[in-house]
Amino acid sequence: MRSIRSRFPLTILCMMAMATLAAAPVPTVPPVLEPLGVKIGPHYAFKGTTLSFRADQPLSEEQWKAVEGLGIRLIATGGKGIDDAALGRLAKLDPEGLILDGSSLTDDGCKYLAEMKSLRWLSVGHTTLGKNGFAGTGLAQLKAIPTLEKLSFGGTTASDPAMEAIGDLSQLKEFSTGHTHFTVASNAALLKLTNLTTLSFGNSMPAWDGKPRRLSLTDGTLSTIAQMSSLENLTLSQSRLTLPALEKLKSLAKLKTLKLNTIDIQAADVEKLRGELPAVKIDFKPLSDDERKKLDDFLK
Repeated sequence: MRSIRSRFPLTILCMMAMATLAAAPVPTVPPVLEPLGVKIGPHYAFKGTTLSFRADQPLSEEQWKAVEGLGIRLIATGGKGIDDAALGRLAKLDPEGLILDGSSLTDDGCKYLAEMKSLRWLSVGHTTLGKNGFAGTGLAQLKAIPTLEKLSFGGTTASDPAMEAIGDLSQLKEFSTGHTHFTVASNAALLKLTNLTTLSFGNSMPAWDGKPRRLSLTDGTLSTIAQMSSLENLTLSQSRLTLPALEKLKSLAKLKTLKLNTIDIQAADVEKLRGELPAVKIDFKPLSDDERKKLDDFLK
């Protein structure tokens, strides 16, 4: 009798395997997890079955055992109950993708993130806004994860020390940031991300301590970005930029796409830029009067 491989081409076998995986039943939510608003299924950020929940109080041992029993390795979670101890439990799942939104992560707790040796995608946002002393310096420990390719970090009062820590993550291929307290001076750390192909960079938040506003995305930022020769995709958000500054991007030989998101610049200047970057797809929409006013208020 001929083997299955001899009767079916390899491509057909692969398709059959994929169909079997696609048909795999989605786990049901254990009753003990229902108070956490658990959802199991598709998620906008991941390809694959994702476990999503929020915990404003620490999980019980019974709840943790239920989470671990699901065996799902794409996780989106947050809330005050997701503290350093919770990260230690999540590390046992060895997730491939992890979103932490509004967690109680501390710099010391980043050591548990570093234990997630299969982690490919990490998003850390709104991390208690510095109220627990989170400065972001612990993110440097993520250099111990060779599989980590994509990092999103924002919605935090963390400032330049966090950016310097992120600069140690040379394995990154994609980095997205915005609404931090980074300054233009910290942008030099980006130059250490020599494998980065995709960068999404948004402006800093207004200071809450009464000190003068310090922007992270200005014309000066483009002088740094123009040196990132590996970049293929670039998104810039919430700033006023000039044509001479954007023209510096001509040095990026691999650049394919440029998205100007809520950027105050004359449409005529963008058309000139298109002429100077003919191989780059530029996505730009002129601001309406209302959008420009909102940007003015944000940048004050």
